[in-house]
Amino acid sequence: MILLSITSPYSVTSFSLLLLIISPYLVTSFSLLLTSDRLILIYIIYYLSSIYYGLLKRGVRIALRSKVNDSLITGLRIVDSILPVGRGQRQLILGDRYTGKTSIYLSLLLHCNYLSLLGSIEGLGTKRVFGIYIGINQNPSKLGKLISFIWVINWYSLILSSHSSSSSLPSYTLPLIGISIAERLRDRGFDTIICFDDSSKHSKSYRQISLILSKIPSRDASPSDIPNIHASILERCGKLKLCYFNGSITALPIIETIANDITEYIATNIISITDRQSYTNKKLFLDSCRPSIDSALSVSRIGSNAQCKSIKIISVGSKNELTNYRITELSSNSFDFFKLLSLNQIFFQDHLYISSINLICILIILYRNGIFFNKVIKIQTLLFLFSSDYLYFYYIILLIKSSYSLVTYYLLLTIYLSLLIYYLIYVI
Repeated sequence: MILLSITSPYSVTSFSLLLLIISPYLVTSFSLLLTSDRLILIYIIYYLSSIYYGLLKRGVRIALRSKVNDSLITGLRIVDSILPVGRGQRQLILGDRYTGKTSIYLSLLLHCNYLSLLGSIEGLGTKRVFGIYIGINQNPSKLGKLISFIWVINWYSLILSSHSSSSSLPSYTLPLIGISIAERLRDRGFDTIICFDDSSKHSKSYRQISLILSKIPSRDASPSDIPNIHASILERCGKLKLCYFNGSITALPIIETIANDITEYIATNIISITDRQSYTNKKLFLDSCRPSIDSALSVSRIGSNAQCKSIKIISVGSKNELTNYRITELSSNSFDFFKLLSLNQIFFQDHLYISSINLICILIILYRNGIFFNKVIKIQTLLFLFSSDYLYFYYIILLIKSSYSLVTYYLLLTIYLSLLIYYLIYVI
């Protein structure tokens, strides 16, 4: 069973997708009907194979690629400050079940909706960001919640997913279809974010196909060319040069680990392919750290090259400081314990609560100057105050674009400024 939900007018023809999915059934039915006329059957098999091998293209050569030095703001303070993501980067998200792996992608998608709204305003130079979600053998209840959420917040999205009881063939071909659609968007100059949820189930589907085809199994009964399959998908991501419209594909493969074991066969293969990994720790998740990203095991191989200059200067040494405080056993009366509490409060973000880039700078500057946050109330007050630019762009600009009335604009702007003055005088 294939769930194909297209929420964007920019999409590939659904006929070729459905033809690819039901190709084995078509070949079987035509072989029963056209056993006498073998020429027509050969043409049908050739057409279906051309569609399949069109999905197995090689990535763009290095001469056409650009450096990954353009930052992609995710809306998560711990990611934007100490683990930056660039446009065209391949970021692995791995962790145990129910530790908030998919919510990292959803937060990124929510912030990209904000960037897409800015890109739709005339005169601003930001580009629209498209999101593609590839679900492999996903639970229907999880898919229903995810589709209803993306339907509300983001209309520049494509969801391709297979049911948990579907066959291994569509589960294997879905990432190939998704990366081909992302390349179509990239060649037209758009920035695309694609999420593979999850790659371990994709490897299991390929293992079933390989065992049916009598391939020799290797470690964990997987075929020996499974790193080739994942590398051929992830190597097609990247960023093109400016003369080739400067489009990019940012990949976020997700891997579910078992009992915090990141030395698994599939996990280590994709770690060696990707540019960075974010590890969600089960212990941090149970200790109410949101997002539960472990700064000790999360590494970025691009580093601060894809980071905003202001945050790059301010957040120097924050990753090592947070890691040292978390791995050492601190007493409750020590000074370092209060600094750890303050850092946890700064980087705390609940599910789907995005943050602006100016709030990250202000919070880190206040921490560097010795102002510690031991209460959540102060953080929430600053969140409302310095995230008001989202309120401005979401409501004021959108209403003006729909009504084109200066009276409505000045009225909403007066309410907006009065709220800011009220919070500055009476709350802070």
